[in-house]
Amino acid sequence: MMAALVRFLLIAVILATAWAFRSHLGDVGGALAGAGWSGVALMSLYHPLAIALCGLAWFSLETGGTPMTFILGRWVRDGVGELASFLPLAGEMAGARLLICGGIRPAAAGAMTVVDVTAEVLAQFLFSLVGVTIWLTRHPTGDMVRWAMIGLGLSIPILAAFVLLQRSSVMRFLETLPSRLLPKVWPAPDAENGIHARITALWADHRRVGSAVLLHLAAWTVSAGEGWLALKLLGHPLPFIDVLALECIIFAIRSGAFFIPAALGVQEGGYMLLGAVLGLPPEVALAVSLLKRGRAVILGVPALLTWQLLEGRAARQRTACRPSAQ
Repeated sequence: MMAALVRFLLIAVILATAWAFRSHLGDVGGALAGAGWSGVALMSLYHPLAIALCGLAWFSLETGGTPMTFILGRWVRDGVGELASFLPLAGEMAGARLLICGGIRPAAAGAMTVVDVTAEVLAQFLFSLVGVTIWLTRHPTGDMVRWAMIGLGLSIPILAAFVLLQRSSVMRFLETLPSRLLPKVWPAPDAENGIHARITALWADHRRVGSAVLLHLAAWTVSAGEGWLALKLLGHPLPFIDVLALECIIFAIRSGAFFIPAALGVQEGGYMLLGAVLGLPPEVALAVSLLKRGRAVILGVPALLTWQLLEGRAARQRTACRPSAQ
């Protein structure tokens, strides 16, 4: 009961914070009205394709479980991440919890989440590199692209360090640190089946990691199609290659602004600045961002509620399986 209450309060805080930040999101309702309810439905029906590809990328790292478990976990992970971006790694933790509720062992769920996040970042780097190259070919001016190139250059040593850290003894030290500090409360993890051992095994399987990167790359490309669809719904269609380059840079900017909850204002500014180069009026460029914000809310709120329902069911099952005191 207490765990369910804590989760309910967490969801309430997330929704209240999203409501408090509504003014920073701009007139989401106006943007949705401009595209029409049919447009809202199309945006909401299109995005799950990217979610499914990300879920399959996650699933490609595992030998057990079902694809639907990972797709559902990815939906919850994205929903919590979008609406609770003020809580670091909230989406990743919620997604891993969904895997555990689906029968995946905690160490395996944690290891797969770490490697999947890395595979997604690697795919985004490649995606952004392609986008910047296309943009420079078609529109070789603008400070935004220069900053995007600088960001990509700086991300290379950071990515390399992140991958090496996962395979180093530092990860094992961090994994065992709680048991070292609180040996009577926190049991020491199994060296052969712990998170570090599983991460090392996953990175050793190049085929699985490569499949995850390729599927995430496909997901990023599909996500770019969402921007093309939004512009078409708003009555300002552009060639897909221009939208692809635009979305590549926007995604890179969002990643660089990870310390800002949901990249509020950063995403909107990026669309307006880059959209101007493509001839988009400021209000149309802003409407694209607001449509995406609205879609995130429409898909994110049910994801939060689903997370609560599945966690509650898992808690009831654990209680039912627990032997009663005699």
